[in-house]
Amino acid sequence: MSKQFSTSIIIVRRIALFLVGLVSFPFVAMAGVRAPFYSALHRQWIKRNDRPSWMQQAEQNSQFVLF
Repeated sequence: MSKQFSTSIIIVRRIALFLVGLVSFPFVAMAGVRAPFYSALHRQWIKRNDRPSWMQQAEQNSQFVLF
């Protein structure tokens, strides 16, 4: 099973990601790779356990599939 991260780890991770995004914004905006870079930051932002974020999103979205 997956290990749930503690609240303090999640908060520290999100503060670090916010600072990375803020500091890198001028460079990313000039380089033209803003979408992939911020997509990677978003994948790290939503992590709350050690499972891959795509697996977590697939499980959440599978609830909305109607047959």
